[in-house]
Amino acid sequence: MEGMAEAVVIETDVDRPESETADRLEFNQGSEAAEWDRSYSGGAGKAEGVSAFPVKSNVFVIGFMGSGKSTVGRLLARKLNRRFIEMDELLEEEFKRPIVEVFDLLGEEVFRRAETELLKKLSREERLVIATGGGAPVRLENRVLMRKSGQVIYLETAFDTCRVRVENSGRDDRPKFRDVEKARLLLEQRRPIYADSDFTVTTDGRRPEDVAEAATACIIPDKNLPVSFDGHDLNLTLTMNGPLVLARLAAGRRVALLTDRRVAALHLDRYHRVLKDPLVLTFPGGEKLKTIHYARKVWKFLLENRFNRDDLFVALGGGAVTDLGAFAASTYKRGMNLVLVSTSLLGCVDAAIGGKAAVNLGLAKNMVGCFTLPEGVILDAAALQTLDQPQVREGLIEAYKTGLVASPALADLVESQWPALLANDGPLLAQVAALSARAKAAIVSSDFQEKGRRVVLNLGHTFGNAVEGWHRFKISHGRAVGLGLMVSTRLSQHRGLLAPPQAERIISTVGRLMPKAAPTPPLHQAWEMMQDDKKVKGGRMLFVLPAGRGRMVIADDVTRDELFRSLESL
Repeated sequence: MEGMAEAVVIETDVDRPESETADRLEFNQGSEAAEWDRSYSGGAGKAEGVSAFPVKSNVFVIGFMGSGKSTVGRLLARKLNRRFIEMDELLEEEFKRPIVEVFDLLGEEVFRRAETELLKKLSREERLVIATGGGAPVRLENRVLMRKSGQVIYLETAFDTCRVRVENSGRDDRPKFRDVEKARLLLEQRRPIYADSDFTVTTDGRRPEDVAEAATACIIPDKNLPVSFDGHDLNLTLTMNGPLVLARLAAGRRVALLTDRRVAALHLDRYHRVLKDPLVLTFPGGEKLKTIHYARKVWKFLLENRFNRDDLFVALGGGAVTDLGAFAASTYKRGMNLVLVSTSLLGCVDAAIGGKAAVNLGLAKNMVGCFTLPEGVILDAAALQTLDQPQVREGLIEAYKTGLVASPALADLVESQWPALLANDGPLLAQVAALSARAKAAIVSSDFQEKGRRVVLNLGHTFGNAVEGWHRFKISHGRAVGLGLMVSTRLSQHRGLLAPPQAERIISTVGRLMPKAAPTPPLHQAWEMMQDDKKVKGGRMLFVLPAGRGRMVIADDVTRDELFRSLESL
């Protein structure tokens, strides 16, 4: 490659088994980078079952009459951001009469055949939450359809609870409930059939909201990713119940909690209830929070309230809050105990993972900072459902970058499922967060202080950080990185590192995630700002250039003319 005398090629694909993971660093003679640490632990950060979320499957809610299928199903669909279907309602529309009349006039067999045909139709769709009729699972053909199409949740309910609910509903259209004793016997006969499901959730004595929350935890289970950074083990957990995980980590200690006003309005009550009288400090949100000015406010708050190193500091929020919180906690009295709780997709896939903390200095991003070793990192999957679309977009751009760097499965997921991801599909967003966390943690664990391989995570950031600074941090980090990723991709294409179809695939995906491109600064201004980038080594800027999935080229010889041509071609 012309002009690439100091190129470094780094291959990192954590999706492959450890025995097959490439561990190669290619250097040309005389490269200073040859002194980089070449050690890499491909298995670090991996967790069994990380990719086990159902990314396209439907969810079927089954159970006896009065078990709450319709009520819980609607609540579950809302939590997962999926469409809810009640089969009995559709069948009544099809027959143009109540189900009890269908039984009386046409017979149960006619109804059951129509029910199976409807299941066949629904099973060809995706991302639905479907409440079936009480008798639908009795047919083996129906159970096979549901299992092939998605996951089945059984709402287990005592007969007397079902009876009371049916009686209190005021409905008289339950043909199987006309004879109470026959209905009781029918439930006992069906119990083994209902139990043949993926999950069982009991409903007796529980509010529908609590049942739906339990069902959601079945679909998006906790994922614990054991990680070791710089010899320090920490708990990295993706969960729908962040407050419970935090309560375990806090273990009765005195807690100082930092958050921003938007996150406080949405989530603080959930966490406040499980902590023992935490002292809360709330600031405005956004990148403007990451300054020495606000760090000083945190230090003063901790000092005035006599917090010590053995107390616990919790940063609850997106990337700006966790960055500021980690920086302040790690420098106060030379470091106090720290837990990060990420409530944004960008934070879950990037900012909260990696042990870096920093504040901005003027227009230079993350100029003053340190490496940190928190006790735990909680990725709050429930909070992802409260994000607006711009927040989801910027998180997906950062996740896509990580997928290109280290996880083809993640890149494929973003490329193929971007419409559903932008619709805040709960299981899909959790899948993105889990795969991103795993991939980034694996790289960071091998190179905690960024002396070598970790540099690949800066794909899109050299130019992206300059764009963000030029806009005085008034545009999102994701939009800036998206533009930087497109620029790096064009640079790779022009250097022959990527074939045109590969480059176009990356650029078109970023374009879908970022339909409104960030205005670019004048090239001479961007070039000057990049000179102050923290990735500059020996007076030369480093660009991470994609050369295929899981294969990055580190170039320190990109010229202004090259950069201009790449920008012009976009």
